[in-house]
Amino acid sequence: MSTTIHNQPVLSKLGSMAMTREAPAAVEPRGNKLSRWFKAWQARRAVAAELYAMTPRDLNDIGVARADIPAILRSIR
Repeated sequence: MSTTIHNQPVLSKLGSMAMTREAPAAVEPRGNKLSRWFKAWQARRAVAAELYAMTPRDLNDIGVARADIPAILRSIR
């Protein structure tokens, strides 16, 4: 005996998900997400180091004030 939901057998829905070895496309393995976060963090730190190392004249040449640097870093994803 099989239970139906919305005129589809439950076993066919669950069976197809249970038989696959891959994670669904919407679910991302935790290691990949952490790896991307870490790489983005490293990129933000590199940009911060370069911007904070610039002189006020260099920053003025590119149209950035030193007070704008934190906002720039927040915009980097």
